[in-house]
Amino acid sequence: MAADTARLFRRRHFETGMGRIAALLAIACAFATLPPAVATGANTTPLRLAVAANFRAPLNELAEEFERRHGVPLSPTFGASGLLAAQIRQGAPFDAFFSADRMRPQALIDSGLAAAPVTVYARGRVALVSSASATARNRAGVGRIGVPNPQLAPYGAAAMQCLQRLGVQGRFRNRLVFGNNVNQVDHFLESGALEVGFVALGQLVARDVPAERFWVCPASFHEPIDQGAVVLHRTGHPAATRQLLRFMTRPDTQARLAQLGYLPGE
Repeated sequence: MAADTARLFRRRHFETGMGRIAALLAIACAFATLPPAVATGANTTPLRLAVAANFRAPLNELAEEFERRHGVPLSPTFGASGLLAAQIRQGAPFDAFFSADRMRPQALIDSGLAAAPVTVYARGRVALVSSASATARNRAGVGRIGVPNPQLAPYGAAAMQCLQRLGVQGRFRNRLVFGNNVNQVDHFLESGALEVGFVALGQLVARDVPAERFWVCPASFHEPIDQGAVVLHRTGHPAATRQLLRFMTRPDTQARLAQLGYLPGE
């Protein structure tokens, strides 16, 4: 009787063990069918990005596509490239820097704060636009002209070069009103505080501004606005950040940027 009881116990123990193994195998198979970002425990912490102000609309649009493809959300901070570069030097905890030029990202590489090389993700165009109120009044004269600070914003430097090439920089010198970045100048225009100003063509495309309200400065009138990005050394997610830079230069991404007012990057 005792022997029968022992055999029954061993059988039940074996069956229980096999049941547990089967359950574990089922769980493993279920995990194997999950998307890679979930199955491998990939980072879902947002990548913290320092992004040039002109690139707000494209970045916000592309962020959804990047998260859908790779399961990584983006958390951008927008501002003038010069101010963002200064914040990075002071220890701001960003994963990547998307500047409106390639000079500032290269300077971060030279300082040991970012990994080479600089990725040119887009080439910008600067445009002179009139406010809606100025267009409605159909004024022939030009009042104050908004310009992004050329010391901080590459679009501002391009705007000053454009005025110089047109031979009117001296004539309008006392009428220039400097904003920190293109977004601030755009705000001045939309609020009616200014009647004309230089902003990024991409901003106007994003808002469907009528073509009769703006003039695009010829690319030959200023230095190329090569917008460069770098992975910062302090990032805790280097693989995901490098993946983002590759995503920005994909042919389909570049085609979308062309629709948004940007020339192709490298």
